[in-house]
Amino acid sequence: MTFLLGGARESARANTIMVVVKIAALVLFCAIGVQGFRSGNYENFMPLGMAGVSAAGATLFFSYIGFDAASTAGEEAKNAQRDLPRAIMLSLVIVTVLYVLVAAVAVGARPWRTFTDSEASLAQIMTDVTGQDFWGTLLAFCAVVAIASVVLTVLYGQTRVLFAMSRDGLVPKVFSRVHPKTGAPRANTLIVSLFCGVLAAAIPLGQLADATSIGTLFAFALVNVAVVVLRRTRPDMRRTFRVPLSPVLPALGFAFCVWMMGSLSTVTWVVFGVWMAVGLVFYFVYGHRRSRLAAPDTVTPEAK
Repeated sequence: MTFLLGGARESARANTIMVVVKIAALVLFCAIGVQGFRSGNYENFMPLGMAGVSAAGATLFFSYIGFDAASTAGEEAKNAQRDLPRAIMLSLVIVTVLYVLVAAVAVGARPWRTFTDSEASLAQIMTDVTGQDFWGTLLAFCAVVAIASVVLTVLYGQTRVLFAMSRDGLVPKVFSRVHPKTGAPRANTLIVSLFCGVLAAAIPLGQLADATSIGTLFAFALVNVAVVVLRRTRPDMRRTFRVPLSPVLPALGFAFCVWMMGSLSTVTWVVFGVWMAVGLVFYFVYGHRRSRLAAPDTVTPEAK
């Protein structure tokens, strides 16, 4: 949170250091873990079928929230039109390759059934392969750094979303107030950090991850729908980036998001429904009447 209060530049520097640490840790795991590779662990590949794949993908989808957070940095990027698409696509390729390599090495070094009964499985694999506790401890330390990096990214993205919503009148103005020196929305950051801290302390991690995943999947599904709708309703709108193969890719994106959402538990859907209901009540009670989009004649700062 301290880095967020210092502004976007300080946050970027801190996050870069943490990202380098966790990427180095994953590469180290692959280099050491592959020494314990057993081809027999791949027998009966995909034992739960596509239902298991979709359930796992939905449960872990919260880890992709960073791509959404990156898009919220558009106003603080020097050349957003050029840099953001490149950053998102490049990071997507790197993350996907790392995820596949880590999963392949982990399953090759340890039967998949044993992962459900243990925590810090990757660190344990390092210890088992090397016969030393040092490597497992080192990986566990890097995992803590990785968690800090994720928290920083998520908080950054959420504060910028609330900043934009506040500027549009959808949430109170306190979320769009920025510090005169750093340009950071400090009050916004403190409120979001406190709220997330309370949630993390009160709700089990697994349920919180599932709730985050279903919210992220729903948001991504809406984005895919919005691409198609805006192209039809506002064809002359200025666009800094155009989605290729529309509407095929947006349709596929929407379908896959809905498919993975259907793999989540009933409890997760109930929590999601309650949260959506709370959001709709707040919108119609507060945001709907104050929205700047409801007054088309209003001159926004970007239009001046």
